[in-house]
Amino acid sequence: MILIVEDDIKLRNELKTFLEKNGYEVAVIETFENTVEDILNSKADLILLDINLPYFDGEYICKQIRKVSQIPIIMITSRDNEIDELLSLNYGADQYVTKPYNIQILLAKITRLLERAKNTGTDSNKINLRRVYFEYF
Repeated sequence: MILIVEDDIKLRNELKTFLEKNGYEVAVIETFENTVEDILNSKADLILLDINLPYFDGEYICKQIRKVSQIPIIMITSRDNEIDELLSLNYGADQYVTKPYNIQILLAKITRLLERAKNTGTDSNKINLRRVYFEYF
């Protein structure tokens, strides 16, 4: 499931509709008082996170999420300066996409990140234990 964290209602709804038409399950956050907790409770597979949000900006939220989760995060923002991109990536964002964006390129980035997460097992709540056998000579 993809979680959209965007306060622009029109953009949020357009993105949600587009992703659903492309086969993705999508949820949205519509209130922003407890955004970090809402994200962590969502059990999302990927987050599309705006920087300009009420209460706390997306960079702060990204930094807090990274303290406890490796869920893929794509920052989607109208801020197109290198400082915000650098901060976002240093705080743990996997991608940084500026508005207006090419929706097909965004879709390709989402697809690749979800495939990579699926293949590497990014769920920080699970531990994969394998048996190791040693042969003594």
